[in-house]
Amino acid sequence: MNAPPSPLAQACDAETSEVGAEIVSARSAPTRDHPASDWICVAATRNILVIDDNDRHLDILSTVLSSVGHNVETCGSGSEALRRLEGRNFDIVVLDLVMPEISGVIVAQQMRQTTVNCDTPIIICTANMTLARHQLRDVSGIVAIIGKPIDTANLVLAVARAPIRLRSGRSHQAEV
Repeated sequence: MNAPPSPLAQACDAETSEVGAEIVSARSAPTRDHPASDWICVAATRNILVIDDNDRHLDILSTVLSSVGHNVETCGSGSEALRRLEGRNFDIVVLDLVMPEISGVIVAQQMRQTTVNCDTPIIICTANMTLARHQLRDVSGIVAIIGKPIDTANLVLAVARAPIRLRSGRSHQAEV
């Protein structure tokens, strides 16, 4: 029998995000009733661009996402990300919020102004959830905000739940 949710879980459930993003938390992770093996293999293969100025984070994110079958490219700066986003269509962008030179906020805003990735879902990874909600409130297409240190199970789940882009440019919600 499941115990009722804790007051903290109830408060988190009641929280609304200013950017309309799903905040992925530990309670979304696999449980004894639903182990990772039940959902990890249902994720459709996606072409994912991971953007982070920390090489260790890039390695971890890339390893986790490619280990569950995704095609992953990485880049270590906002300027490099913008160049790649202009020339190639990605299914999902996993984006660090705080980077030198060009921040994740600028990358997300400029993505929405391009023709190639204007509707690509974005998953934000950040150490400061409050800052992320505030800075991204006017940016469309943020499907999840995940706190650092990254809970890798929640990252995989957020990718699996992100809308799947159709060739017509429209998207639909993935069934998980």
